[in-house]
Amino acid sequence: MALDANGHPVSRIAQRKLEHLRLSLEASVQSTRSSGFERFAFTHEALPDLDLDAIDTATTFLNKPLKLPFLISSMTGGAHAAGDINRRLALVAQTVGIAFGVGSQRAGITHKDLRPTYQVRGVAPDVLLFANLGAVQLNYGMRTEQCLEAIEMIEADALILHLNPLQEALQPEGDHNFKGLIEKIAMLCTDLPVPVIVKEVGCGISARTAALLAQAGVAAIDVAGL
Repeated sequence: MALDANGHPVSRIAQRKLEHLRLSLEASVQSTRSSGFERFAFTHEALPDLDLDAIDTATTFLNKPLKLPFLISSMTGGAHAAGDINRRLALVAQTVGIAFGVGSQRAGITHKDLRPTYQVRGVAPDVLLFANLGAVQLNYGMRTEQCLEAIEMIEADALILHLNPLQEALQPEGDHNFKGLIEKIAMLCTDLPVPVIVKEVGCGISARTAALLAQAGVAAIDVAGL
């Protein structure tokens, strides 16, 4: 079995999580496409008639207060190095009062020794915290019970179901059956005791897909793409 940089044994699923981290840190993976924001220019107001110190950025999302309407969205977990990253990010979220989501917890469901890599409540007791599982797993045996397990694993306030058809198509061991997922997502929205959020992992969500998800009852959508 492979070992990580600290000498910890690495399972195949943990090894893949480490590969994701190494790619992000060492490879040229930044998109060359524009976000489109350069098409817009704000009119500068030289006489704003307001007190900047009086502006309140606090808000409420999913019935939990935030100091800023900002989310550190799901990135990693499932390897010892990923656990350190999650704890650092969660501590930042706790300090500045924003939301935080962990990466896919599938590794923690199947390998209980990896659960601490997702568990951040110890450093972020007040954070609006999102659990995370791949929606496609609903076609590969994942049921409400596993979703509840992911929520309870990290004491989450909501569950993110991520959509990643392109990633799954390109991975040699990817799961390719995305048929009928919208009905299963709708079922979870009814069955789970916490809100369900759906996010992409980098390729975006179209207006058509967003409308389908809204009809299914999801509480929020993270477009996550260009």
